[in-house]
Amino acid sequence: MNMLERMHNPGASGTGGYKLLEPRQKYNLAFCTEDEIAIAEHFREFVDAELMPHRHDIEGGWHRDPKLAKATIHRLYAKLHDFGVTKAILPEKHGGPGLSPVVRQMINEELSRADIGLATKVGKLHWAISVMVAAGRDDLLEEFAPKITGPDAWTACFAITEPAGGANVEDPALAYKTMNTNAREDGDHYVINGHKLWPGPAGPAENFQSEHLKGHMGYWVCAITKSGGGEDNVGIFHVPADAEGLEFSQPYEKMGFCFSEANTDIWFRDVRIPKRYRIDTEPGQGSKLIKGYVIGLGRLAGAARLTGLSEAVLETCMDWTQNRIIAGKPMRERSLFAATLAEMWRSIEMSRQYYLSVTAQVTRPEMYGMPWEAQMKAKFSAARSFAGDTAMMVTNRAMQLMGSAGYAYESHIEKYMRDYKIVQMWLGGAERDRMDMAQGLFGPFTWAGDN
Repeated sequence: MNMLERMHNPGASGTGGYKLLEPRQKYNLAFCTEDEIAIAEHFREFVDAELMPHRHDIEGGWHRDPKLAKATIHRLYAKLHDFGVTKAILPEKHGGPGLSPVVRQMINEELSRADIGLATKVGKLHWAISVMVAAGRDDLLEEFAPKITGPDAWTACFAITEPAGGANVEDPALAYKTMNTNAREDGDHYVINGHKLWPGPAGPAENFQSEHLKGHMGYWVCAITKSGGGEDNVGIFHVPADAEGLEFSQPYEKMGFCFSEANTDIWFRDVRIPKRYRIDTEPGQGSKLIKGYVIGLGRLAGAARLTGLSEAVLETCMDWTQNRIIAGKPMRERSLFAATLAEMWRSIEMSRQYYLSVTAQVTRPEMYGMPWEAQMKAKFSAARSFAGDTAMMVTNRAMQLMGSAGYAYESHIEKYMRDYKIVQMWLGGAERDRMDMAQGLFGPFTWAGDN
């Protein structure tokens, strides 16, 4: 039974007795509908039943067994596909349910309670769909829809960052001047050359074929079309996963996202793709898509994921402090600890209500502006930066409250602490968030030394 079927067949839901964490309490009807909350309820039940019990296996257990990790990730991702999550935002005319941006963020939040890396893996496919929808590329959506809606699970990837300054792509003042990955027209094809860092999931196509995962749909690559970049000379290009000329490093060994995100270097060596695989079709559209849908809405999705991770930490900490007895009384009923838990919840609730508010504003561009406009980018950045600060505070407070138990592998707190950090840093990071907030508040302006 998939998400839409379950919506019309409601069952009991709950979160361990924490009423304020139930979907009907935390998701505000000012930003969503009753039906959308029902979808969130049933997805939360799915996450609790199907994903939560396997959180340790996603990292291969205590000994980081890569075979166990890969098998678990592929199996759980296939379950999410069967449940209808990977196609959730695909428009109805292409065979998907066409669920709203708010539901997309609810999926991000609830899934991140179990594993933020798995949420990111789903998000990569949603990212690709949203960019093609925004570009009006019904032809490409029609081409890819059979894989997205079919019985088999497929993954996808965005390639953005380059060696010349990690956050340069995100800096509007640079206008892609430092981007070196180049797409050159050659008859009916583009020929791509360049070097990307950190894209994931990335690697040889056969790495993404298993009993549960059919394959890799390919890479959505940000590249310039003319040396020196510029707003009119940048685009997004689809590169099939098995394209000739792709080379990969070994996956990075990281603090978090150990296996859920296979990040590598990618070298493009005369990679030829059909011209139709350029996503943007008008001068300047590529820049708008990158600013608004890749960076801006990518940060907003990060805010929802960080909020879900923080809630999972709070739930774990509340359960533990209920069972930890101090002088005959549950630890969480002692005033100092009760106040700490309350502050954790307050920040999580504010993080959620803000990202929901901004998501609702995305659906009203005639009032609030298009996603690539500075004022919307400022709001996306505020949502991610606040949710990142919340995740940092909540994971630290939880570990302080739980002491050695929080530091131990079994509690999951240490994993949430390792995982949140990269989401706080990617797509420009917390510092870039603040600079883009300033640009939206009193910009535009350039930094010292920029022309």
